[in-house]
Amino acid sequence: MASSKKSRRRTEPAAALLSTALADALHASTRAAGRAPLRVAVAYSGGADSTALLHVTAAFHHRGDVRAFAFHVHHALSQEADAWLAHCAAVAARLDIDFDSEHVAPKATGMSIEAEARRWRYAALARLCTRYDVDVLMTAHHADDQAETVLLNLARGAGIAGLAATARARALGKVTLVRPWLAVPAESLRAYVRDNGFAHVEDASNADRRYTRNALRHEVMPALRRLVPSIATRLAQTAAHAATMQTLLDEIGHEDLHGGATAAIAEPSAVPHDLDVEALRRLSRARAANALRTWLQQRAMRAPSVATLNEMLDQLLLARPDAQIALLHEQETLRIYRGRVSIEAAAAPRPSFESLIWRGEDIVEAAGWAGSLHFVRNERSGFDESELLAGPLSLRE
Repeated sequence: MASSKKSRRRTEPAAALLSTALADALHASTRAAGRAPLRVAVAYSGGADSTALLHVTAAFHHRGDVRAFAFHVHHALSQEADAWLAHCAAVAARLDIDFDSEHVAPKATGMSIEAEARRWRYAALARLCTRYDVDVLMTAHHADDQAETVLLNLARGAGIAGLAATARARALGKVTLVRPWLAVPAESLRAYVRDNGFAHVEDASNADRRYTRNALRHEVMPALRRLVPSIATRLAQTAAHAATMQTLLDEIGHEDLHGGATAAIAEPSAVPHDLDVEALRRLSRARAANALRTWLQQRAMRAPSVATLNEMLDQLLLARPDAQIALLHEQETLRIYRGRVSIEAAAAPRPSFESLIWRGEDIVEAAGWAGSLHFVRNERSGFDESELLAGPLSLRE
């Protein structure tokens, strides 16, 4: 009996904290969506954190406060992926929550497989949300996740936007992605799951310290907690402060671009308009850099690194009036012509890999490389023709 009372004392504060934080997020989202009940989906991996989120959300669902869904993405990156999918479907069924899933197969590209998997996962979740007319997609990111992101971005030399780390809410296509527990310590989620005996899956890769975030989680954060027990909450607060500062910078950038006679863009409603270099020159260096970053983001382009941004700014501010300059950023080109900066799609990049089939032709087109392979028969050197005919040929960087 004593053990039961102790368990209730631990569980009730955690449950109340999680429920209150979720209620606040849902209330704000309902006002923004303008309809009730709100249609919400939980990104449900089956892990402890998303298990906590699904169970707390289920309570709101059964009270009629929201219409809830559980969405799972099968990555095929683990041998246990099928079992995780089955587990998630079974838990959602027990909770009487509509469940659906998508299979994705992320491929290694220029980014890490983790980053690529994350990109594919959010794309799949966005499709599921569209399919079920969902207003809000929720993930179970918590204060410890936020603290790790702050430290990772510090290590990368990130600026204010990096310190702001993970946003509490952002657009994901036509859906709003909300992280209601960014200020909640991970231990509150784990206590809620543990004390209620909720079944969940464990991903062994989360313990692999070859990944930077895992090493940070298992080695650096415990050392910091010994010095500052509330380090995760403190760092999450730092992220919140940085997010406020970034909002102010965005507002200043918007004002410099759109506000008044000296604005870099003449028509506030027309984001695609060219950028006026002379208007940038009238700003301080810091404000010009901020305005350029804001303009790029308004054009749905990722903000460049500090070094790249400064190089772009040098080119813009030092360009002669008759200069014609092209600056490549991501898959687009910033082109300066007659004192105006416009953005145009860049030529498609050459792929790092292309597979071709040779059937004895003299020439085989390599479309992705904007060229062709020419085969010349030579009796004294070269490859055995039968080997070339036996299988696909690979072009690699």
